[in-house]
Amino acid sequence: RKPLPGHFKRFIKQVDLYGRSRYSETRLVRGNGQSGKIIVYPNPSSDGRVNVVFEDNQGIRDITLSDISGRKIRQWNGINNNSLQVDNLGTGIYTLSVMTRETGVRNIEKIVVVRH
Repeated sequence: RKPLPGHFKRFIKQVDLYGRSRYSETRLVRGNGQSGKIIVYPNPSSDGRVNVVFEDNQGIRDITLSDISGRKIRQWNGINNNSLQVDNLGTGIYTLSVMTRETGVRNIEKIVVVRH
């Protein structure tokens, strides 16, 4: 079983003493330090591409990506699906600001890109 495209989900395969296997239910996985409703992976990124998944798949979002000096790099308005892929980022530290229109709640995530 594979996760749906654009989702960062994992499951566990359990094998008993007789060699029979069974998969657990698929669960959403958060990385270390990702306690909010937004998951950014891979973070840090080594190729300038990150995936952003919103735990709450309802609502319309306005999203801004800024560099470390606060300069706006990209902006997406009216995003209503639960994932976004950001690519072609250069080495650096970025801030992703996500504002949900219905609630006015703003979440901020740090993105690190280290190209080798």
